Amino acid sequence: MAVGVNSDRDIVRGLAGELAEIASRPCQREKIEGWKKINSLGTHRPMLWITEIPWGELEGKVEEITPVCKDEQLRALERELRRKLFTARRLSCDEVVSRVFYVPRVIAGMDRDFGVEGREDVINQPGGTHIRSHHYRPVISEPEDIEKIKMPRLAYDRRRTLERRAVIEDLLGDLLDVEISGPRVHWFNGWDLLVRWTGVTEALTDMALRPEFIHALMRRLTDAFLSRMDQLQELDLLDHPHPQDRIGSGGAGYTDELPQPDHDPDHIRTIDQWGGATAQIFSEVSPAMHEEFALKYEKEIMQRCGLNYYGCCEPLHAKMHILAGASRLRKISISPWCDVEKAVENAEATYVFSHKPSPAVLAEDSFNPQRAERDIRRRIARSGGMPCEFVMKDISTVRGDVDRLIAWCEMAYRIVREGE
Repeated sequence: MAVGVNSDRDIVRGLAGELAEIASRPCQREKIEGWKKINSLGTHRPMLWITEIPWGELEGKVEEITPVCKDEQLRALERELRRKLFTARRLSCDEVVSRVFYVPRVIAGMDRDFGVEGREDVINQPGGTHIRSHHYRPVISEPEDIEKIKMPRLAYDRRRTLERRAVIEDLLGDLLDVEISGPRVHWFNGWDLLVRWTGVTEALTDMALRPEFIHALMRRLTDAFLSRMDQLQELDLLDHPHPQDRIGSGGAGYTDELPQPDHDPDHIRTIDQWGGATAQIFSEVSPAMHEEFALKYEKEIMQRCGLNYYGCCEPLHAKMHILAGASRLRKISISPWCDVEKAVENAEATYVFSHKPSPAVLAEDSFNPQRAERDIRRRIARSGGMPCEFVMKDISTVRGDVDRLIAWCEMAYRIVREGE
């Protein structure tokens, strides 16, 4: 990473200095304590998080988030800092601002597709959003194709990691605490990967017509993911659970329950960290088939982790009974299509309900904050005393109107803080 001209440096350093000042405010500690309470199933108001904002749609229209650096690499860093600062300044929520800047370890072999070369047709949505339409062309259709999924072979590139850290340290080290970071969360979205390789219709049909093929495919994929977890632990590449990270598809994971009391700070294990899984494509799949073809394998991942999160967009109200068998399950996604009352009724334990208000309210011709408010109040009232977090995500568009984001956060934060 080359260092740009002084004016670019000054821009980035100015943003980092403001971030450090915000990180020093007492409200950051208050937010951390709030996350700890709900993540430990304690009594606390609902916590609020907003993410997956269509920044590309807004960049160039909103000065605060539009980068101006000429150096390409400093421009990328500037963009990251501007987005963090915009959230901290303008979007009322419980995202914690930290003065730590993490430099990820460079780890060869961390291929998220496990060596499978997928084929897909992509349609980009207009306006520079991050949302795309995908049509997956099958590359795994017969039993012999399963061998395309390769077992990972990891190797830590210490030299490149230290070089990256040195550059950031030279640029920002007097303003932010620059630290090297390894993986901290284990998120198994096996079915998201599988349908990219097989096709969606093909995979769902094969569960009925060729169940042995789907089981063999999931077995191979699960083994590959477990192998990666084992190697990360054996090579001492894992880090203390950085609670600021999003956990699964939810909010922050601050907790006093991790790492384990017997942990060795020099040899972090997966049991010292958060894990979780999702099978989003199973929205209309029966509980029995969900358990047989997804949860059976996902449990193997979750049993190795200290606390777990389950779900994303799939409605889980009719599947709470099968989730009761997952190890150390702490948070469950309550998607826009989930029946909250049935989820409470069918739950066999206490969980953090990770509510996902519908982002459609931000994409309509006109913004209706009253309807959005009714949805949040209804979700709180129907949660049956479960600890709650609200996560606004999957925002495909705000129709170029950043004020919708600001207004939604102000409304939601006002509601979750009532009674404090």
